[in-house]
Amino acid sequence: MGYIDHAVRRALEHPHAASFAKRAVEKGHEIKVPAWGAAIVIVSFVLFVAFISAVEYTLKDVVATLAMIETPSAAITVSPSGESAPKDVKEALLEDGPAITLVHQKPLTSSIRATIRHVVSEAGKLARWRGYLAYFIYHFCFNLVANGLDSVMPRFPGRLVLVAGAAGALTANLHAAWTHKVISMPHTTRFFRTIPARSNWKLLALPAAINASAVYLSVYVAHISSMVLGLHGVHNDKLAEYSGAQWTFVVLRIVAVIAIAVSCALFIVLPAHVTQIRIEASILPEEQDTIVPFDRTFSGKVVPQILGGTGAVGFLDAWRSFGWEARRRLVKLYAKIFFVVIALCLVAAHVLAFEVFAIMGPAVSKFLAQAKQHGMAT
Repeated sequence: MGYIDHAVRRALEHPHAASFAKRAVEKGHEIKVPAWGAAIVIVSFVLFVAFISAVEYTLKDVVATLAMIETPSAAITVSPSGESAPKDVKEALLEDGPAITLVHQKPLTSSIRATIRHVVSEAGKLARWRGYLAYFIYHFCFNLVANGLDSVMPRFPGRLVLVAGAAGALTANLHAAWTHKVISMPHTTRFFRTIPARSNWKLLALPAAINASAVYLSVYVAHISSMVLGLHGVHNDKLAEYSGAQWTFVVLRIVAVIAIAVSCALFIVLPAHVTQIRIEASILPEEQDTIVPFDRTFSGKVVPQILGGTGAVGFLDAWRSFGWEARRRLVKLYAKIFFVVIALCLVAAHVLAFEVFAIMGPAVSKFLAQAKQHGMAT
């Protein structure tokens, strides 16, 4: 939020913005907006936000979480034997029999529709948003703790990384409860009874802290890279006087920053998130079944507590046991989610723009003309 506040403040402090806002206030009576029209636009905006948020939660938080813990199952098929062996001496040693083949089934989470259909068939129509109450409780507590730490911590570069990490560690058990709610079969146990015991906090705190701070760390890396490449001062240059070579150099620097940001997402944020989810899934109580196939032993890497182990997968093993095929499947899933959300946002923007111009076209035209006259729009 610090970057957004800074950007808004800089925009409002711009002399053109100040003069335009002053004129807009002085001449506000000239722009008449009907109350019913404003109500329609506001209601449409709220409905679009709610719908897009619901879709994003289903895809990014339910389907993606299931993809992080699913262990593709294998099926054994038995088929009749093929042609008989040549009638020679081998007939006395070999007998024809059925052929047994081990076939690896396609993971459920390789398809968004298949995953949603499976979840709905197992847990009901509202299963698309399963765990939403736990999700809300966790984020409310996380933001409460983060804001409290932010208010008492001194200001220094990278402060948000530490604040987010500390808040993530302190609310680690709540996040684990949300994960268990998403990946488990329906049960009647109340949410607060599904929160892991305090003894599990030592296992959950580190991955939770790393995951919570990974996003802020990636933002800092991208921001620092833009400063190193000199993009922070481009807006002060006379861009209209740039030559083709200068524009090419600017575009290349922007592409480099985008590549760095994507690399941070793939190699910092994604592994941190997957690691936390898989560690939390490893401590799911044995009496609770998962809604997708899941290998609780992580290929033998989990040592039960009765045998002297922790009963949970290790930090490094949680990511290493997530194979390359699963990683590619998850990246493809996130790409699909990105395009779905962008498409919905574009549809919402066009519908809202149509409503605005249809309901208050003359007022909007006058507003845009004033903005253009004062240099706030082109």
